[in-house]
Amino acid sequence: MASPEQNEQKPSDEQSSAKSTSPFNDEFAQFAKETLEQWKVPGVSLAVIDGDQVYAEGYGFASLPDTPATPETVWYAASTTKAFTAAALAHIIAEKKYPALCKGWSTKISSIIRDDFVLQDDWMTQNLNLEDAVCHRTGMPRHDMANHREDEKGNKLWPRDVVRNLRNLKVTGEPRAKFMYCNIMYVVLSHVIEALAGKGLGEVLKEQIWEPLGMDSTYFSPEDAKKSGPIASGYHWDKKAEKYIPLEEMATNEISGAGAMLSTVLDYTKWLKCLLHEEAPFSKDTHKDIKTPRIVGAMPNGAKDVNMYGLGWERTIYRGHILHAHSGGMHAFGSQVYWLPEHKFGVVAFGNTLLSSNAAEDVLCYKLINDKLGLPEANRHDYNKHWRDLLDGAAKSNEGVLDRLYPDRPNPALPPSLQTGCFVGTYEDAGYGSFTLREEPHPDKPGETILVADRPRTTWRYVMKLHHVTGDYWIIYTELQGVADARANSTVGGLFKIGVDGKVSSLDIHWENYLGPATDGGVVSFKKTE
Repeated sequence: MASPEQNEQKPSDEQSSAKSTSPFNDEFAQFAKETLEQWKVPGVSLAVIDGDQVYAEGYGFASLPDTPATPETVWYAASTTKAFTAAALAHIIAEKKYPALCKGWSTKISSIIRDDFVLQDDWMTQNLNLEDAVCHRTGMPRHDMANHREDEKGNKLWPRDVVRNLRNLKVTGEPRAKFMYCNIMYVVLSHVIEALAGKGLGEVLKEQIWEPLGMDSTYFSPEDAKKSGPIASGYHWDKKAEKYIPLEEMATNEISGAGAMLSTVLDYTKWLKCLLHEEAPFSKDTHKDIKTPRIVGAMPNGAKDVNMYGLGWERTIYRGHILHAHSGGMHAFGSQVYWLPEHKFGVVAFGNTLLSSNAAEDVLCYKLINDKLGLPEANRHDYNKHWRDLLDGAAKSNEGVLDRLYPDRPNPALPPSLQTGCFVGTYEDAGYGSFTLREEPHPDKPGETILVADRPRTTWRYVMKLHHVTGDYWIIYTELQGVADARANSTVGGLFKIGVDGKVSSLDIHWENYLGPATDGGVVSFKKTE
């Protein structure tokens, strides 16, 4: 069984002057080692900013078998990128350089990228504004499974391509009615910034934020990051084999401002210092803008009060203290960032697994936060249990998926209208792209077959496995490539439609997300083309 070992690093120059008060002592090192082992995470880098002091440490491994995680390790930052995108746009608005932004956050998106930003609802196309997109209140669901990193010919896709695909995706919510997290809307904001600036968002962030703050180890693509040295490798813990499985690198060209950044925890402390002390390059008004919540995200939960969302940050009250935070997750990486403005205190953590690294980071970061606040043990929320409940709930939801999706199914099941082989072929939807179903042996029932389709061009590369339920109703297991974990994968319902000619005409899939707040992606009809 692979077991990550704690790796004590020498302090950086920024740390050395106050190493005696560093929270990363031997006791914490042991706690970190145990936490990584418990959650099966190869490694993590952590950093704390406390006033003007910075402390950072690495535990475990950035790349197996023996490359240690350090404060200088470059990791995928994932959705913590969103705060940079939002801050850059806030800065641009405050500069009053572009007449197109004279209405500030109330500026209609279509007034800037009119030909590209087209939704299936005319009112939304004409009236959704920048603020709606930045705080996830557009009514557009996630549609993560529709995102592609390249087209059918292997050409890279970019933010403009993602934005133009919105016209092919269903809107399932009411605008400005409730919080609906949507990565694509931050790609929309990326395209807005690029259209205004006439340059890539990575260049804008570098000029406006990274260079002024001295964030010299922050990048906008893995290709750029690797020019300066190796980056952390991503893994999945295979429970059956009891070993870590390395996962392929994830492209970020089409993700852009929703999650394209790679960075180090030391660079992120420079970002947090800017926010905590309200420093340049932002004005006081822009700092106020960054901290202003726009919409209620979630009701009180655990140790947190009402959770609100603003410019790429969640804002809540934790045990009586204002807390700004955001998490990030990629196919094999997790990130957590927290800052408490009243205490001039912040924490950042990066790790190299999907979901389980976020769990380990939460456990470690909240220990640092709790220690800073001096909270007694009785007032410390159990984040190990919190994450166990969350992930076990997702796993149980998938285990009981037949009852959830098809509670009224007959017993015995009705046979399908056609033989399984008749469903083989290529299916296509304008928004979600195409896939080709093939037959494979059933994993549990000798002599029976299931239908399988690979989706290698999508942002989140995944495999679809269709099992028959009853009649023409099927259950579809979507598994991220290389991640055989029910907690990280989703299960949805599918219905084959038969035409008057007796042949398959389409496959209707009801896309849903059940990790965290349930998100209804609507029914998508994939037409059979061959």
